[in-house]
Amino acid sequence: MDADERELSPDEAFSLLGNDTRIGIIQTLWEADEPLSFSELHDRVGISDSGQFNYHLNKLVGLFVRQKNGKYELPFAGFRVIGAILSGTYTQRAESTTYELDLPCIGCETRLEAEYDEEMVTVRCPSCDVERSTFGFPPGAFEERDVDELPRTFERWLRNIFSMMTDGICLNCSGRTVGSLVTESEYFEQEAEIGVEFVCDRCNDHAFGSIGSYILQHPAIVAFHYEHGIDLGEESAWELEWLIENEAEIIAEKPLLVELTVELAGDELTVRVDDGLSIEVE
Repeated sequence: MDADERELSPDEAFSLLGNDTRIGIIQTLWEADEPLSFSELHDRVGISDSGQFNYHLNKLVGLFVRQKNGKYELPFAGFRVIGAILSGTYTQRAESTTYELDLPCIGCETRLEAEYDEEMVTVRCPSCDVERSTFGFPPGAFEERDVDELPRTFERWLRNIFSMMTDGICLNCSGRTVGSLVTESEYFEQEAEIGVEFVCDRCNDHAFGSIGSYILQHPAIVAFHYEHGIDLGEESAWELEWLIENEAEIIAEKPLLVELTVELAGDELTVRVDDGLSIEVE
């Protein structure tokens, strides 16, 4: 059976990558940014024994390398290998450190801190000792970024992860996520009385957010802020007072119905979220 016709088990697929020559082939094709002939690829990888090179290349063809019109290039799986290498998720262990963010705590005006430990970021106020967010973050994301860039990087990473989960896509395995209103969670210790939780059907990855986090990208919320001179594409969510205060209220138990009022400059927008996570704006 041809390599590109077979289905591999996870242990077979990952075992294919356990060789320096094969990783070198994948990295060379990525660096070339164009399809390469056998001789071009062989010369660039720098393996003198063409028989050994051909053996390792053939092991990759069909999953991590694609052969097309007599040349070799990376398919989606090959690019995912490069992404995993560059992100450092499997190859790096960053040192624990704490960054002072140029963002004030809504409660006391103290600058927020971001602690990075065991590939997890925790944003908290050191004075109030209130935790704002906790999320996974790959070590490679620190490379080529100044400390001044980290607050926005952290926040955008978190918002995009939550956005994908709310759209029904698991960032971890691309499986289907299912969301629900929850007053208790088996995964998180939550301060809020009510929140929104998303769990992947396939890998069980999960995310929890406040009601405010869930409605943040709704067109009515975006427009309401824009009318008040606030671009949510640029503004940090950690600076939105209504979001940090998180004053969502349960107005019906069965089925659950939650209400949150967003106030800006004396104007109010009332948002309701039902048990099916449908949003109604008044």
